[in-house]
Amino acid sequence: MRGALALGLMMLSIAATGCMPRFGERATYGITFYVPGAGVDLGDAGVRAGLKQAGYRGQVVRATWSITLNPAIDQTVRILARQGGKRLAAAIQQYLDEYPGREVNIVALSAGTGVTIWALEALKPGYDVNNVVLISSSLHHRYDVSDALQRVKGKVYNYYSPTDLVLTGPMKIFGTIDGVLLEDGAGAVGLQVPPGAEDRIINIPWREDFAQYGYVGGHGDGTNRVFVQHEISRHIIGNEGESPPRTALARPLATVPLAAHPN
Repeated sequence: MRGALALGLMMLSIAATGCMPRFGERATYGITFYVPGAGVDLGDAGVRAGLKQAGYRGQVVRATWSITLNPAIDQTVRILARQGGKRLAAAIQQYLDEYPGREVNIVALSAGTGVTIWALEALKPGYDVNNVVLISSSLHHRYDVSDALQRVKGKVYNYYSPTDLVLTGPMKIFGTIDGVLLEDGAGAVGLQVPPGAEDRIINIPWREDFAQYGYVGGHGDGTNRVFVQHEISRHIIGNEGESPPRTALARPLATVPLAAHPN
């Protein structure tokens, strides 16, 4: 009992404090924060390599928020994600204080998308980010992102796949990162668009042509190097060129039925 209490206090202490990232020489050209999912997530390696190969000159910083190797714990002890959002907001503000006028972007996976939205909500007025990319989001699909959008100068791109076995299976049992049980995450059916924000929330469903870049609709493959280089980088570097039509979901949001897809 005492051991569990001590562990709990340690977790809360780490969640409440954390550490600020170090900015390097590449930060002069802008910064992209990668916010990982619950448990073990090494997606920052793919994001870093993919953006670099696409020509991105800025720094990629991993914004770690979880403190265990167990995704079930990180997903359900939600104070970890909430505190992680506050730390990310502080890091963004720190960066913009040190590098005023530079571009800030965010790429987030799974539970890290909730951390990202809460960070945006916590940002002080005058501290804004450019674009936000959500991949396989475990945030509830009807979460109201109106407040977060106030701190986004560009758009929020939400990549979702109805064949994501994590979001359509265990996540529903443990709940979304914001604590809704037995309902869909935005990474499975899309993120509900607030009224008047149809051109700001861009829901991007999985498409067959994504498979050639290694994104086959699974939970973590959206952060692989090739997909980041050819798809995600367009939202970070800003050179989108010709792209297929994107869908913006309007209220009410209908659940997309599962479709068979080869793994």
